Amino acid sequence: MQPQSRFVPLRAHSTPEPDMPPPPEGDPLTPPPEPPPHIDPVPVEEPTPPPPPVKMH
Repeated sequence: MQPQSRFVPLRAHSTPEPDMPPPPEGDPLTPPPEPPPHIDPVPVEEPTPPPPPVKMH
């Protein structure tokens, strides 16, 4: 009896792939890429234009 041989292919196809692929075997402990430290972080807040004058009739 070889029940595992029948479930292995099904399991491989049914297993959803992770969003991020596994790290290469060469560098398993490589930290995620980060922006260089010499570049100051730019704030995401953008200057909001003044709201148009609302005319109340």
